[in-house]
Amino acid sequence: MPAISFLLPSVPRFFGSILPGHSPRRRLAALGYLIAVSLVWGSVAGSLPAFAADAPATANSSPLGADPFQQIDSLLPTPTESRLASGAPGPDYWQQRASYKIDATLDEDKRRLKGVERIHYENHSPHTLTYLWLQLQPSTYTPDSPATLTRTWSDTGSVAIGDLQKALVPETFDGGMKISAVKDAAGQPLKHLVNQGFLKVLLAAPLGPKQTVDFEVSWEYAINDIKLMPGRSGYELLDDGNAIFGMAYWYPRLCAYTDYGGWRVKQFIGRGEFTVEFGDYDVTLHVPADHALAATGELVNADKVLTAEQRELLKKSDTADAPVFIVTKDEAEEKRKVKTFAEMKAWRFRATNVRDFAFATSRTFVADAWGVPLDGRIVRCMSLYPKEGMPLWDKYATHSVAQAIEVYSDVTGIPYPWPHCTAVMGIVSGGMEYPMINFNSPKPEKDGTYSEAVKNRLISVIIHETGHNWFPMIINNDERHWMWLDEGFNQFVQGYAERAWKRRMGKTGEPSRIAEYLLNPAHQPIMTQPDNLKDVGRNAYAKTSVGLTMLRETILGREVFDVAFKEYCRRWAFKRPEPADFFRTMEDATGVDLDWFWRGWFFSTSMNDVELVSVSRRLLQTGDPAKDKERDDRKEAKLPPSLADERDAQLPQRVEKYEMLKDFYDTYDPHAVTEKKQDRFQKFMERLTPEEKAVLASSQLLYEVKVKNNGELPMPLILQLEFDDGSKELRRYPAEIWRLDGSELSKLLITAKPLKSVMVDPHNETADTNYANNRFPRVITETDLTITKPGSGEGRATPRPGTPNTPANAPPGNESTNPMREHREELRRKEQAAKKGEKKPEAGEEKKDEQ
Repeated sequence: MPAISFLLPSVPRFFGSILPGHSPRRRLAALGYLIAVSLVWGSVAGSLPAFAADAPATANSSPLGADPFQQIDSLLPTPTESRLASGAPGPDYWQQRASYKIDATLDEDKRRLKGVERIHYENHSPHTLTYLWLQLQPSTYTPDSPATLTRTWSDTGSVAIGDLQKALVPETFDGGMKISAVKDAAGQPLKHLVNQGFLKVLLAAPLGPKQTVDFEVSWEYAINDIKLMPGRSGYELLDDGNAIFGMAYWYPRLCAYTDYGGWRVKQFIGRGEFTVEFGDYDVTLHVPADHALAATGELVNADKVLTAEQRELLKKSDTADAPVFIVTKDEAEEKRKVKTFAEMKAWRFRATNVRDFAFATSRTFVADAWGVPLDGRIVRCMSLYPKEGMPLWDKYATHSVAQAIEVYSDVTGIPYPWPHCTAVMGIVSGGMEYPMINFNSPKPEKDGTYSEAVKNRLISVIIHETGHNWFPMIINNDERHWMWLDEGFNQFVQGYAERAWKRRMGKTGEPSRIAEYLLNPAHQPIMTQPDNLKDVGRNAYAKTSVGLTMLRETILGREVFDVAFKEYCRRWAFKRPEPADFFRTMEDATGVDLDWFWRGWFFSTSMNDVELVSVSRRLLQTGDPAKDKERDDRKEAKLPPSLADERDAQLPQRVEKYEMLKDFYDTYDPHAVTEKKQDRFQKFMERLTPEEKAVLASSQLLYEVKVKNNGELPMPLILQLEFDDGSKELRRYPAEIWRLDGSELSKLLITAKPLKSVMVDPHNETADTNYANNRFPRVITETDLTITKPGSGEGRATPRPGTPNTPANAPPGNESTNPMREHREELRRKEQAAKKGEKKPEAGEEKKDEQ
């Protein structure tokens, strides 16, 4: 702030001038001075880019300005001894801790849950706290919640009855968490206040630094039907009336108190997820006795809730070659018929150093398990699903969990730290993650068939949700404000796991898949708070993962990136990073200034469109008359003939008819080698050094390439050179090549062979938004033109794989998304035809068939 620094030191001295005892004139002058200072400061401060958890929600105006290579120090918070300029946690880093002992009961018949929890809260901050904030997540499902009140309506002129039902139910359903008691460790009531989705507990005495407090909260609430009120928690009714309960955020949880923002109490309105503290859990869950249950943590009373056979099967699964059924389809089917509501079982779990606790329970569950060796121990991978998930879940779910455990442990450098990880079918649309457990929706059709897209989606979703055990369950970012720090990072590593599953599995993180979004009016900066994103999937998820892919594959290179990414994960494991910590760590660990990339890709809506304007060969005029004649003759020969000259080829010439009109210039060759030219060249050569003579004698060819960046975002310039002999060469130039002029540049290429063509970014690794102008000379492009017959419904266009209307892995040119069903129907038709051919036709049957 150099413009105002000279003013600030004198403020205290002048402030004394307006105190009583000074003349009115002097007080007026001093007051005017302070007003001027405040106006200057306000104008400067108002122009400073914001970077804080409560910064403006959107920033569609690009902060690139005239210099996209300007350093981003002004966009980042000032380093402290808690968060160092290197991006690492400092010696003064601290975070709070909250541990829970919970006893809860599920009333399946009434669809209610009630419980009591004892919370042990540790104040590691340097501040004294007089109250604590807790999250009451089920209160999202109340008529007056911010989530309900801020929901908008898109009028299309019609509405599906189911959608209308979903719109009406929140107006009357009260799923809010009812707090019946808040007591201190001695059982005495504590004053408290419920404000929408938060509970404020007033402490009986101030909680100083390094002190702890214990208190107790009792609560209950009505569980939401996810088909009517979708969300991350609730119950799902199956066709036979049985339910799957997926319980998340089901207990009052401590809000995070942080060094960068104090209490994180931004109300939940549906999209920005959660900011919580690490702690230990001791949880007892009372559920119907015929239920199978999975949860965060380790089951400590297996002898009370599992049969001896099930315990033995679990033990065998740890060393098996394939997943082992713990609860079979037949066993689950029998329980579904009987239903036991009255008899209850208590399942007890303990979890160490986790940031949340979730569970899923149902009598419909089939269960399988498989042990995966990791870091000298066994991680038990499990899947729970009803028969409706078969034959898909029993084949792919547990393998998908294992794939994620193995790949993420390797990529992040942090081996999975907990004893098990479980995938559960149901509850959510898509998937949702919690420590050691996740909920996932893809399933086969009722006839047992499934499309390739559904199969791949199941594998991808389970990998993704299992991967969240690292982002944010280990690297505990503030999800409510920076969704991309976990979703985008998770999707990026998900791409590793998919590529290691099957080569054609998917293209997660591919730059080519984000280009359309960069041109879309819905495009917003990644740094936008998630509740205000118009397209969460393509922003926080896809654009972030593409950015990391470009860093790894194009900007830094795999070796440099991988070491730095692991360093970020190592530094912030079981801590809470914010964006600046990632940006600074990557520069600190790579030794590369990436401010231009952070500014352009994360803080702005700028895009990259490099146009290859021209490629021209530059011929050296050395002064050698023989070479100059050869060059000039070749250039003249390439000039196109005049159309009039061609048509007048037989026109009689006057100079041929009258020879006296000819003179010296009729036979003069301007390119002829003369003694004077040779003498001049010889004198020139005598002045050259041997090294300079070698340059002139070189056979290298020179080409000038002119390119433009029609976007504002600088990117590395990647040129593929194709030569006359068919060979190709790839040349890479760092993004700093644009530092002096971000709009256009020329590059001199020196080659040993004649060029045939030049192409910018042949692998589309820089998310170029207009690939048609990347080649010189231009090529003819191909697009589809679908033939239709109006009124017949025939020839209707089939969306190509990867377009918004079809799954990314749908078979090309196939209007059906379920080839498995078509295959079965084809086999059935052939079988019927074969049987029909073996049967001897009866009288009149041939005639009937013909008709």
